[in-house]
Amino acid sequence: MIGSGGFGNVFRYEWKECELTVALKCFKVDTYTDEKIIKDFINELKLLRGVTYHPNVILFYGVTKDSNGYYNMVLQYADNGTLREYLMTNFTKLEWTDKLSIAKEIAHGLLFLHKNNIVHRDLHSKNILIHQKQPKITDFGLSKQINEITSNSNAHGMPAYVEPQCLVNDKYKRNMKSDVYSLV
Repeated sequence: MIGSGGFGNVFRYEWKECELTVALKCFKVDTYTDEKIIKDFINELKLLRGVTYHPNVILFYGVTKDSNGYYNMVLQYADNGTLREYLMTNFTKLEWTDKLSIAKEIAHGLLFLHKNNIVHRDLHSKNILIHQKQPKITDFGLSKQINEITSNSNAHGMPAYVEPQCLVNDKYKRNMKSDVYSLV
């Protein structure tokens, strides 16, 4: 297991037919599964399908259902883990130009999402993965199309990365500026 979240667990998997290492985001649907979790999972599938081709967004290969009733989102495997882990391990080894390049690439990925009318709403160092030294934005479970009615600010997210308006006004709707706040 390489991670866990609101949907379930994420596993590293060797896709033998394609000779490819992938990440499987596993999710079991049963009668006890919270309807919001199912909606978030479907939302993530829809959003990833449209934005997976940017170099700073994690690749989405597809979804499958296994014999145990689990739906598996097949995603690009990031060989260096989360941005948080990568920086904790490599911060002193990286040149400032490397650190600036990482920040710039994350900004490019976020700009791409915004140009495609997607607000991430949960951008933080654990939702940015590093693959071959390149940052990849991931985890679109809370993301929304800008033209959708978005939920109020009391949705999930890491408090340190959530803009203050969300904490003081429960009717505040997150938007592109919210993502920029999370980035800086």
